[in-house]
Parts: sequence; structure tokens; C-alpha cells
Amino acid sequence: MMARSSMEAGPSSEISPTMDQCHSSSLQRKKRRLHADQRAQLTYQKIAAERKAEKEKRQLEREKRQKVLEEYTSIKQRMNKALLKKNKRGQPNLNAQIEEHSRGKIDGFMTDGKTRPPKPNEFHYRCNHLYMAASLLCSQSSGNSGLEMLSKLYLREMKELCSVEMIRLEKDFGRTICKRCKNIFIARPDGTQSITVRLNRKKQMIRTCLSCGAKKRFARNSTYLSRNEQNQHQIGIEGQQQQVQSKENNDIYKSTFSERISLNVSQNYALHFG
Repeated sequence: MMARSSMEAGPSSEISPTMDQCHSSSLQRKKRRLHADQRAQLTYQKIAAERKAEKEKRQLEREKRQKVLEEYTSIKQRMNKALLKKNKRGQPNLNAQIEEHSRGKIDGFMTDGKTRPPKPNEFHYRCNHLYMAASLLCSQSSGNSGLEMLSKLYLREMKELCSVEMIRLEKDFGRTICKRCKNIFIARPDGTQSITVRLNRKKQMIRTCLSCGAKKRFARNSTYLSRNEQNQHQIGIEGQQQQVQSKENNDIYKSTFSERISLNVSQNYALHFG
């Protein structure tokens, strides 16, 4: 009996370690499978986050491109409208085109809701300087051909600069220059004049250059003011406004002062006789 029991106990003792090994290996496989699932889930979440970020980036780039395209389209539409504009003679209105071009440049300076003022145009200063130098030389050139030639050279350089840089001279400048002989209509030191002005039956002003005999007709415009006249007119308007304001202030002060006096008189009368 003892031998049989020992024989029965032997195989069971050999099976138990194998069962433990199988159980431990299955637990390890389950752990490995769990770790693999977690790693796969983390990898999936990472890939999803990257895709989402890339999608948002593409959306922002698309919106930015759309905004730039809309701005470009609006600028092109304004430029096309400016190209279609004509002046009184039916010619292309260059001033409107230049204004739209400068407006587009100024719009390009927009940053964070703040505008940076454009740099002053040095070509305008140069044109003014050339005109003033030519006027000075021409005013001093009484019988001196050298100064006249130098003033004409300055005017020719100013005209070339205006044509290259698309600068349109003001009426104050253009009406004082003869287009044929490039002479400036300014009085000489000896009192001689360079032009004659008369009116015809059509109420036009006819200007005749005494150097070359060129004639130029201008329509009389009573509302036109030169640059100096505009400045004087603006100064006069500001002076009138200040006078009106000071008069109103004086009237208000006088009315309040009279009211205070009447109030004091009534109070004193009530105290003494009331």
C-alpha cells in the first residue's frame, strides 16, 4: 500500500510545477499583450494628435492664402476702375491711377492695427528745389545768357524727373513755364516782363511769351486758387473762426455776469427790505 501511494504521489508532484510554469507563462503573455495594446493606443493617440495639428496648420494656411487673394483682388479691382477713369479731355486719368497705387502701398504698411506713415518722397523735394533754383537764376538773368541756359537746364532736368517718376506738376508751376523755350515767367530786376496777358471774347486768358512768341489759352476759373492763395484763404478762415469763437465766449461771459449781478441785487434787496 505504501509503495502504491508513493507511486501515485510521484506523477502529481511532477505535474504541479508544469502547471505553475504554464500559468506563469500565460500571465506573462497576457501582460505582454496588455502592454502591446497600451503601446498601440498611445501610438494611435500620438498619430491622431499629429494629424489634427497638421490639419489645423493647413486650415490656417488656407485662410491666410484666401485673405491675401481677396486683398489682391480688391486692389486689382480698384486699379481697373482707376484705369477706366478719364479726364475732361477723354485721356486716362493718371492722378487716379497714382492715387490707387500709393493707396495700395500704404495699405501694405498695416501691422497689428497700426499704420506706419510712408516716407516722404524725395523726388517732390527735388522738383521743388530745381524749380526754385531755375526761378532764382531766371530772375537774375537780365542780359546774361549763361544764367538763362542754366535755368533752362534745371527745368529740363525737372521735366525729365517728373516724366520718369510720374510726378504731375501743379498748376502754379506749369502755368509759369513756357513749353516751347523753357522760360520762366518771372519779372526781371530791371522791371521788364516776360509775358503779356489779355482776355478774348470767349472769356479766355491768352498768355504770350515774349521770348519765343508762344501763346497759351486758359479758361477763366473764378473758383481756382493757387497754392499761396489757398494758404492765405485757409489762414483767413481760421482767423474768422477764432473771432467768432471769441465773440461767443464774450457773449456767454457777459450774460452770466449780468445774471450774477441781478441775483446779488435781488438777494440784498430781500435781506434789507424782506
